[in-house]
Amino acid sequence: MNTTETLRKVVVIGGGLAGMSAAIQLRNIGLEVELFEARSRLGGRAGSFVDTATGQTVDYCQHVGMGCCTYLIDFLKKTETLSQWQRHSTLHFYGPKGEYVPLSATSYLPAPLHLNSLLSRWPGLTLRNRIEVAKAIWKMMRLKPSRSLDERSALEFLNTSGQSQSTIDHFWSTIMVSALGEQIDRVALGPMRKVIVDGFLINRHAYEVLVPTRPLRKIFSEDTTTKLQQLGITIHTNRSLKRLNFDQERCLSATFSDGKTYSADHFILAIPWYQLDSISHSDTPQAFRQIVSRSVELQASPITGVHLWWDRNWLPTPHAAIVGRLSQWVFRSPWLEEVDGSLSPMPETTSEENARFSKGHHYQVVISASRELPRGNSDELIRLVTQDLCELFPTASSARLLHAKAVTDPQSVFSVTTDAPSRRPDSSILVAHNLSLAGDWTNTGWPATMEGAIRSGFNAAQACSQLLLRSQITAPKELPPGPLARWLIR
Repeated sequence: MNTTETLRKVVVIGGGLAGMSAAIQLRNIGLEVELFEARSRLGGRAGSFVDTATGQTVDYCQHVGMGCCTYLIDFLKKTETLSQWQRHSTLHFYGPKGEYVPLSATSYLPAPLHLNSLLSRWPGLTLRNRIEVAKAIWKMMRLKPSRSLDERSALEFLNTSGQSQSTIDHFWSTIMVSALGEQIDRVALGPMRKVIVDGFLINRHAYEVLVPTRPLRKIFSEDTTTKLQQLGITIHTNRSLKRLNFDQERCLSATFSDGKTYSADHFILAIPWYQLDSISHSDTPQAFRQIVSRSVELQASPITGVHLWWDRNWLPTPHAAIVGRLSQWVFRSPWLEEVDGSLSPMPETTSEENARFSKGHHYQVVISASRELPRGNSDELIRLVTQDLCELFPTASSARLLHAKAVTDPQSVFSVTTDAPSRRPDSSILVAHNLSLAGDWTNTGWPATMEGAIRSGFNAAQACSQLLLRSQITAPKELPPGPLARWLIR
């Protein structure tokens, strides 16, 4: 095998956001990169499907970024796809009875006071609830991020901070289930602090939401793939990893499903944690086997997307964050809307034409941590969600549901439980002499998000750069805290 001085080749295994992130970083510092993906296209879980009834491309599950996701934004800039995301500075909340409350930053107040409306206007809270929330947030701001926070129960913190059950149900659960993809009684305190402090308080733009204006397949599977190829990255699809071949502590090569074996100076393994066990063999280094044995015990949390096509637009806002109901978020698909954005109905169609209509008004309802939903009965789930929406939005009651489809990923995200830190390996260190890991499930300091995945790819690329080139890759800048936030937040 050639030395790193002559070959300097890296094999990245896994074409999700983590793998693509690593590949771009490595190619930009002059290394030869080959990227392997088991599926027919890149993008991983950030993908789309073509609905057979409508012929329309819709995302499996709604993905959004936030203003605090600086690595995601940097990745979108590098791949020239940032223009395909719309930034929302107003979050549209609807209370349990349908009361509409737009939440945005107050222009004349600095962070962390800029979101005073978060407390003063949050739907479904009494004055006592709001005081309870304020006290808990103040305590949370004074907590310094640490491993002990990641191993402490969020619910235990809320209970000891005087939060009533109604406050937990209508405030804390609404935010945490959506942001972390897990029920509040299973969440650790560290990730909860991450969401509240870094996601809302530290900078006045941190809370803003980035929503794709095109299907994720177009953004990541097509446009980003084209950009990777333009950079000179060799992409292999339909190539699942069968085994890594080691000589003691060094990875020599990787063998794929087509029977071909590829050697390299460095390998980055960017596959889901629950697939690691299938590639661990008797010649795998003990250190790697130990990481695998811990990582595969990470728990998973399901997320369900309910796709609904109506004969007219009925939601006056681009999205709806719903408090205290079955439906947690509702998003309109902007690429499927009428050109003028109006709420006018579609022409009447026959049942045969419904299967082929070209301008259906598509909505996606997101339900995170969806363990308790009816299993194997999508009709009942669709009925419950439709009933939920019609009770909240009178305009939905007058619309006609044309088509619906429910999609659940039982392993959508890893669960941010108190035992997760001990099972998340560090993506910035080598698990063998020339092998590093990537994936949102690795220890990035972030929960299972696009930001976490992209950070993990950067960390793995950084470890590779230090090994092969003895150099550092310049990291994207973090969102700076406001002057008052810097003083108030530890």
